[in-house]
Amino acid sequence: KSFSTLSNKNLPSSKRIGPHNIDVLSLIIGSVLGDSHLERRSLAGGTRVIFEQSSANVEYLMWFYKFLAIRGYCNEVAPKLSKRIKKENKVQYHYRINSFTFSSFNWLHEMFYIKVNNSFIKIIPKNIYDWLTPLSLAVWFMDDGSKCRNSARIATNCFTLEEITLLCDVLKQKFFIIATPCKDSKGHIIYIHVKSMKLFSSIVKPYMVPSMYYKLGNH
Repeated sequence: KSFSTLSNKNLPSSKRIGPHNIDVLSLIIGSVLGDSHLERRSLAGGTRVIFEQSSANVEYLMWFYKFLAIRGYCNEVAPKLSKRIKKENKVQYHYRINSFTFSSFNWLHEMFYIKVNNSFIKIIPKNIYDWLTPLSLAVWFMDDGSKCRNSARIATNCFTLEEITLLCDVLKQKFFIIATPCKDSKGHIIYIHVKSMKLFSSIVKPYMVPSMYYKLGNH
């Protein structure tokens, strides 16, 4: 499909059938491992990507938006700053990007979600090895990664220990990165060992937005 065809807002999701470039799939898969979620839209018969970031991460969000927009995957109008009131009347400013709805994204939703008590729960697919690329790893780290002394960590609190162990195994098998699950107050996170930081940085940094380099510390 051409970009102009994909970006036609009146095109039914059943006509948005791909094929999708591996970079687009890598971006989506990396962000779903992190903060994004895939929304199955029953009326439209397709799935869309929903990506949100606080105003502090505006450079990263605009990079994400432009990545999709120039390829015809979302509205060409840039996302606008929104305000919401959280607990104790705390004001939070954020941006949100919705992709167009694609029936050809349904397989991604089926891969990443299971239905429990009428709600969809995000899971780690058993075949994540096949889909984790340097770009998806970088997007996942930009979403949920942080500096940890001389190393780094990735927040994975919404996943089970078994799923986190699978992710650590994939990092070792596919990228030779030594990472282990570590318990914290909210569950378990992935700790990337100091001896793997140079290698990890060399893999993800070429794909990262400069404002996110601080997450890698001195690496």
